[in-house]
Amino acid sequence: MSEQQITQPLVHIVADEEVTGKAKELFENMKKASGEVPEWMRVMANCEDVLVGFFTLFSAVMDNSPVDRILKWKLAYLISDLNKCEYCVSIALMWLKNLGIKEEEIKSLDKNLSERESVALEYAKAATEHAYRIDEGILRKMKETFSDAQIVEITSVVGLFSFINRFNDALGVLPN
Repeated sequence: MSEQQITQPLVHIVADEEVTGKAKELFENMKKASGEVPEWMRVMANCEDVLVGFFTLFSAVMDNSPVDRILKWKLAYLISDLNKCEYCVSIALMWLKNLGIKEEEIKSLDKNLSERESVALEYAKAATEHAYRIDEGILRKMKETFSDAQIVEITSVVGLFSFINRFNDALGVLPN
C-alpha cells in the first residue's frame, strides 16, 4: 500500500454560516482577535464538542501560570518540530515572535537557554519521543526544578501539542 500526503483537509471545512452554539461564539471571538478563523478550527468545528473542549483545555494550558507563556511556546515549537507538524511549527514561531523572541533565537532553541528552560525542553523532548521510558535523571531534574503544578502543566503542553500536531497532520491541515 502506498502512502500519499494529504494536500487538502480530509473533512469538510465549516463555513461561518454553518457554525452554531458555542462553536459560533468561538469563531466570533477568533475573528475579533485575529481577523480570521484558522482552517484547523474550521475542520475541528465538524464536531462542536471537540472544538469547545479543545479550546477549554488550550486556554487552561497555555495561559501565563503556573509556567510562563514564553517557555510554553518554546515547548510547543520543539514538540511540533519533533512531530514534524508544519502548521503548528509556524503557529509556535508566530507566537514566539509576538512574545518578543527573535527568529534567530528560535532557530537555535537548544542554545542560550536558562538551566530551567533546558530541563523543561529535555523533558518535553523525552515525553514526546518515549513518554513510557523517560530517563530517571531527567525526571529527577524536573522535580528539582519545577513544582508539581508546573510539571503537570509542562506535561500538558506536551500532550496538547502532540494532539493538535496529529490532528492537523492526519486531517491535512497545512500552513497557508
